[in-house]
Amino acid sequence: MDIRLRYRSDIVASPIELPSSKSIANRALVINALSAHPAEIGGMSVCDDTQAIVGALEQVSEHSATIVDIGAAGTAMRFLTAYFAALEGVTVTLTGSQRMCRRPIALLVDALRQSGADIAYLGEEGFPPLRIEGKRLRGGEIAIRGDISSQYISALMMVGATFSEGLCIRLLGDTLSRPYIEMTAEMMRQWGIDVRTSADRIEILSHGYRSPASYTVEADWSAASYIYEMVALAELQNVVVRGLVAPERSLQGDSELVDLYRHFGVTTQFCNGCAVISCSPSESDEVLSLDMKATPDLVPAMVVTACLKGRRFTFEGVGNLRIKECDRIAVLTTEMRKLGYLLTFEDESVSWDGSRCEAECNPLIMTYKDHRIAMAFAPAVTQHQGLTIEDAMVVNKSFPQYWEQMRLMGIIAEKI
Repeated sequence: MDIRLRYRSDIVASPIELPSSKSIANRALVINALSAHPAEIGGMSVCDDTQAIVGALEQVSEHSATIVDIGAAGTAMRFLTAYFAALEGVTVTLTGSQRMCRRPIALLVDALRQSGADIAYLGEEGFPPLRIEGKRLRGGEIAIRGDISSQYISALMMVGATFSEGLCIRLLGDTLSRPYIEMTAEMMRQWGIDVRTSADRIEILSHGYRSPASYTVEADWSAASYIYEMVALAELQNVVVRGLVAPERSLQGDSELVDLYRHFGVTTQFCNGCAVISCSPSESDEVLSLDMKATPDLVPAMVVTACLKGRRFTFEGVGNLRIKECDRIAVLTTEMRKLGYLLTFEDESVSWDGSRCEAECNPLIMTYKDHRIAMAFAPAVTQHQGLTIEDAMVVNKSFPQYWEQMRLMGIIAEKI
């Protein structure tokens, strides 16, 4: 479904309700499934990605041969590859959407094979679909590149607590999205596992999960990036957002939003379980130079915000965005041109030096089945009335109530 947007500056209502963190929810589901006595989990995400894991765990029972199709859920593909490989006695064919079967998974498969996993490619070497024969894995020491996907490493960590010889992961090269690795480690500790992390090593020093009595998933800081973007572009005041845990207490690295959006004049106050977000005019001419390696999911919102605020920038450490739901760097470059902004990109960076072209009238933003592209471009309607978002319900992948919440901030969506 395509939708045309218009912006009304006279509509600002609070509070905004965010989805719970799919990153935390997805990890909680896998860790819980590996536990002898699962915990009661509250605040579970209802987004498509998390429901893909819920469905797969419900579908696969011990000693049954099953085909599991997780659609476009990248996290589910990585986490479940490791989970099924370590689930003794289960045979699974794990597949996904056409795009998913073009996203590489060889590094994770190779690492699991080092621990004794029985995984075969059913199509092209290095890509899903996979046939997995679950067994008790031995573990020991394995090496894996850290500059491709932190989800590979998190997947190994979670199942490593079940390995007969424990697990030591040696990280080769730079490590992307480090906060997500630390999130995994902290959640494992909350389930009773001794995990120690350093710059180039992760050691799982105990095995056998011991579940807490209950666990509650916090609100999603990644989803909050589009609220911050809207506040910055419309220069809104006192927008209340429920459920965000302050950065010093949050497990999510994307809570760095609080600091990143200060560059655009956005401030945040926390009180009574809510964040209160406001924007004051900011007219700095300094080129914004940031390393986004630790927070790649924030890049789409940051790119749109910076351009529409007239802030030249260079964002480094973004090469990993090429293997997301789409090639996000190429897509951002193509779609921002429709709004009149000429981006440049190299393997690991995306930049805007102030170069402009003529913007399209009533631009049509193609989402390429990528939820973050749809959500990042919608706030651009504050400067481009009549902007249209193609395949708008792709937002269900992570933020099913996105359009309802945007309406509270003045974005009116009409089906076309």
